[in-house]
Amino acid sequence: MKKLTGVYLCAVFILAALVFVSCASGASLGGSKAVFNDDIQGKEWILLEFRSQGKTVSIDRKKLDAGFPNGVFTIHFEEDKVNGVGAPNRYFGPCTANSDKTLSIGNLASTMMLALFEPDELKEQEFFDYLSNVKRWNLKSGKLELYSVNSSGAETVLVFGPK
Repeated sequence: MKKLTGVYLCAVFILAALVFVSCASGASLGGSKAVFNDDIQGKEWILLEFRSQGKTVSIDRKKLDAGFPNGVFTIHFEEDKVNGVGAPNRYFGPCTANSDKTLSIGNLASTMMLALFEPDELKEQEFFDYLSNVKRWNLKSGKLELYSVNSSGAETVLVFGPK
């Protein structure tokens, strides 16, 4: 029995080592590493505005940053993962970016902190819904644009700037 347990432990150790080497080598399931260059990946982006149905809503960053000192409405891409802060909850999930500028953000998970107040311009759940329905991206004049489609087919563009 001791010999059999030793074999299992050795197998688990080898498997763990293989997983570590694979992760350290930058292997990516979604392929985002090759698509999102250093202009996008590895940076924290903050929401500046969103456009929907011909209307542009600017985000009052001074007001938000005063109410949320740790940041609000941020996004960060790292290989095939996305994370950031809503208002006030942290979120994370998988993503896949492609060379044709399509982007898919998988099921997001988030913390469940109670917000003492929500921004007037955008509610946290709306922000999460927009992210979950992103279809494509563009980098324009140093700003990251994420194009989302709601259930009725209307497009909303989330515009982020570098933090």
